[in-house]
Amino acid sequence: MKSRRLPLLALLCAFGLVAAACGGSDGGGGDGEPSATTAAQEAPVTTDAAVVTGDDPDSDDGTSSDDGDTAGDAAGDGDGSPVIDRTGEIIRVGYVNNEGGAISLPELRTGGEVAIQTINESGGIHGAMIETVVCLSDATPEGAINCANKLIEEDVVLAYMGLELASEAAIHRWLDAGIPYISSNSWGPTERNSPGAFLLHAASGAYAVGPAKTFSELGIDHIAVISQDSPTGLDFLDNIIKPVLAHNGIAWERIVVDAAAPDWTAAVAAAQSAGVEGVMGQLDEFGCIGMIAAATASGFDKPIFAGSCTAYINLLGPAAVGTYTQGDLWIPSIADFAPPEIQERLVAFREEMTAAGYPSHADGFAIAPYSAWREMEFILEMIEGPITAESVTAAFANAGETPGWLGPNLHCGEAPWPAESSHCGSQIIVLQIIERDDGTLGRVPIGDGFFDAFEFSGF
Repeated sequence: MKSRRLPLLALLCAFGLVAAACGGSDGGGGDGEPSATTAAQEAPVTTDAAVVTGDDPDSDDGTSSDDGDTAGDAAGDGDGSPVIDRTGEIIRVGYVNNEGGAISLPELRTGGEVAIQTINESGGIHGAMIETVVCLSDATPEGAINCANKLIEEDVVLAYMGLELASEAAIHRWLDAGIPYISSNSWGPTERNSPGAFLLHAASGAYAVGPAKTFSELGIDHIAVISQDSPTGLDFLDNIIKPVLAHNGIAWERIVVDAAAPDWTAAVAAAQSAGVEGVMGQLDEFGCIGMIAAATASGFDKPIFAGSCTAYINLLGPAAVGTYTQGDLWIPSIADFAPPEIQERLVAFREEMTAAGYPSHADGFAIAPYSAWREMEFILEMIEGPITAESVTAAFANAGETPGWLGPNLHCGEAPWPAESSHCGSQIIVLQIIERDDGTLGRVPIGDGFFDAFEFSGF
């Protein structure tokens, strides 16, 4: 199990997914990890939606009943806003996820499907039921394009990406068709600045700020940044991390390791030779594990910020204590620190995932799409006329501040991180790894919890 899951973790963390998606529960061992099963082993749990795979025929299970004659035509609720009744309507949405191929993470589907089931059971969107049309892609450009083509033909009003690592190949097909492209996080560079794309949680640039702010508050002004050698990683070093560190008054040493054959001992030795007071890793999960293990073996005792990695916590045990990580959602392992309403939602999330047959998914990736769909519920409820691709796009573009479900409030259409204008969020939380009184490991929030990373970025 663990050997199969780590490559997936590495890929997801390289794309900047939330920390909740980069590890299981703290100190829980292997049985708390989400499984990496194929779609054939798990069926969707929402409505009687069609499931479209790469070689399935087109679905023929009906069409949307959005005829425009039920929305906004009631007398009103006394405060000037219309009473909306969509009873009998169906809102058909596309749901794409990477499953069944080399990359297979059904929990990024099941989390969203469980949220949709809960929304429907609670009355839907003013009475309208959400129907998912699922397409399972294999993370190849061909798979992404195939899903886009099939779901566009299905006349869905939005496309939600659970995980689509080949999104770059298909993003323009969605947008050219006028169908809003929505996900919890970004899977490719183009979607981060595309009108019609809405990425609900923190921008990738925000993840450079957590370490900079933390080191600054610790009184550290000279660090090493260790990164794997890749075009994406080096671009992030030069164009995001460098100016953010400079804005926070931090000098830095740039240490790049061979991605294919990394020498973590040499990387840590280079940091020590430079006399740094701390280390930041801009790495995938494998890199964080290697860097922290090498630092421990060499006796390096300065603060280490492991980006948004988390798998190293359980794997390295005591060596992880004192290190820092970050994320953009409250997660079950830090529920005790969350506001009361978030604590209640985290309990409900776990109960709903368990009732649906996915208890292990509650400790991993499923939380991102679950939170995203509960947040999308607020925005879809804002639509007064017929729910179409055009009205959904307009609702997200004009949403302004809307409630976050398991994280900070969203600001879709307001570009809280201007260089990544499709993102609806720029807030993150920094966590430190501690040893609890019972000897297990845990995470505790640093400072006041979530903060607006853009305010400390210098951009």
